[in-house]
Amino acid sequence: MALPDYITLIGGTPRSTGISNVQVASGNNYLSTTVINNAQNLDDLADFEIIWQYSTTPTANRNVRLYIQYSFDGQNWEDGASGTIEPIYLTIITAWSPPADTLQHRMIRGSFPLLPYPFRLLVRNHDTAQTITVTVNCITRKMAQVVD
Repeated sequence: MALPDYITLIGGTPRSTGISNVQVASGNNYLSTTVINNAQNLDDLADFEIIWQYSTTPTANRNVRLYIQYSFDGQNWEDGASGTIEPIYLTIITAWSPPADTLQHRMIRGSFPLLPYPFRLLVRNHDTAQTITVTVNCITRKMAQVVD
């Protein structure tokens, strides 16, 4: 059996996250109910586009976080919920400190490694002192071994 000459990424599949123009108050979480079934998809990596805006200027040097919540069976989930309790056991995808303005911003966090289990996303507006409106888009990718 030949060893692969290199590994490449195959295309990309947009996945619905269930987080579209969601408002999250300061000190609160929003847990999407939309499940991305990676036990079936078996994707290796995920790219996330995060779009956010405030209607009132947030406090500078504070943070917002995006987490991933896994389940072995799609029924029993890691700890984490909508509300005010900080999700201390979830894997963090990214955290950012929004600028103190009311402009719309977007950023991409790419090549996040995925486990082969169903997952959903949680946004935490940790301490910005204002309500954030946020959208999270996701594209998942598979890796392929290429033998020349």
